[in-house]
Amino acid sequence: MHTLPLSVLLVTLALAGAARAEAVTDGHVAFEQKCAACHTIGGGDRVGPDLHGVTQRRTAEWLLRFVMAPEAMIAAGDPVAVRLVERYNRIVMPNLGLGEDEARALLAYLASASAAPVAAPPAVPADRSWPVLAAPQSTILIAFLAVAAVIVAVFAWVALSTRSSAEIDVHRAYGLRKAFFATAAAALVALLVATLPRAPYAGVDARPDRVIYVAARQFDFVFSDEPILSTADLGQIPAISQLEVPAGSLVEFRVTSLDVNHGF
Repeated sequence: MHTLPLSVLLVTLALAGAARAEAVTDGHVAFEQKCAACHTIGGGDRVGPDLHGVTQRRTAEWLLRFVMAPEAMIAAGDPVAVRLVERYNRIVMPNLGLGEDEARALLAYLASASAAPVAAPPAVPADRSWPVLAAPQSTILIAFLAVAAVIVAVFAWVALSTRSSAEIDVHRAYGLRKAFFATAAAALVALLVATLPRAPYAGVDARPDRVIYVAARQFDFVFSDEPILSTADLGQIPAISQLEVPAGSLVEFRVTSLDVNHGF
C-alpha cells in the first residue's frame, strides 16, 4: 500500500527536477541574449550591476516585476529601482519584452549561477616591467618622436616669428607651400613603397592556423570556435572565455555584428 504513493512522489520529484533544469537552460539562453552585454554573474559591474546573488538580495516578486517592466517601476518611483538608475550613470534598463515564464526562467538561472563558486581573478604577475619593443616597433616609435619634434619646432618658430610685424612676400610664401607639399608627398609615397611589401598580410593561398568567430554586440565581443550568426546562437554555442593564440601563428577572425555597426 505504500509503494504507489512513494513511486508517485519519486516521479513527481523527478519531473520537478527536469522542469527546473529546463527552466535554468532557457534562462541561460535568455541571459546570454538579453542581459550579458550589460551584466555579469560574479564578474563585477559592467554597464549595470553584477547579478551574482541578486535572487538573495531581492524578493522574487520584486525581481519578477523589475525584469518584466523596469521602466514602469522607475516611473512609479520604486526606491530601489531609482537608486540603481542613479548609481549606474542614469542608464535606464530597457524593457526586455519577457513574458512571465521567460522571466521566471531567467531568475531560476540567476539563482543557479549564483550558487556556483565564483572563479578567483587571475593573479597579477609580480614583474610589471615594461616589455622590450621589437625592432620594427622601436623604429616606428623613434620615427614618430622625431617627426613630432620637428612639428613642435616648426610651430614654435612660427609662434616666435609672428611677435614682430614684417612684410610678407605672398608669391614666395605660396612657392614655399608648394615646395613643402611636393616634398611631403614624395616622402610619403617613398615611405609607402618601402614599407607596403613588408606589411604582415597573409597571402591569397595561405591557410590560417586557427579560425576564430567573433560576434559583435553592444558593449561586448563574443569569441567562439563555431559561427555565431544571430542572437539565437548565444547560449547555444560554446563561447571562449579567455582567448589565447600562439605568437607567430596565422589567425583568421570572422566577425559578425548582431545588432549595429561595430569596430573590431
